[in-house]
Amino acid sequence: MPLEFELAPGRMIGGDHPCFIIAEIGQNHQGDINIAKQMIKIAKEAGADCAKFQKSELQYKFNKAALARPYTSKNSFGRTYGEHKRFLEFSHAQYKELQEYAKEVGIYFTASGMDEVRKRDKTKSDVKMTRGMMTVVWK
Repeated sequence: MPLEFELAPGRMIGGDHPCFIIAEIGQNHQGDINIAKQMIKIAKEAGADCAKFQKSELQYKFNKAALARPYTSKNSFGRTYGEHKRFLEFSHAQYKELQEYAKEVGIYFTASGMDEVRKRDKTKSDVKMTRGMMTVVWK
């Protein structure tokens, strides 16, 4: 009997069920919620089942020295690595807004916890573990 299970509310995978396609958006939105929304819509139009982001609590992921070091990359959004990373992080309210937008578009929304605090945050979501990273799937 082929393995099958419910990956997200109402969405089975394995067995004879179709492949579950995840569009990895990560932080490619460049800290702009409108770009993030465009990427969610494009992911849906391209046939993805889920739009996936990354969420970090920087003070738990990096030490103070790492956050304070100069960051002079041509792609930097701040003078220090911490400023750069903070620019790319959405607030909890913004993630809720993206979640609602994904629901309107008709695509699952997920965010991988990139630190221990985010991995333990199971608030208002269905949680699936993948290789030690928490993936929260909402729809």
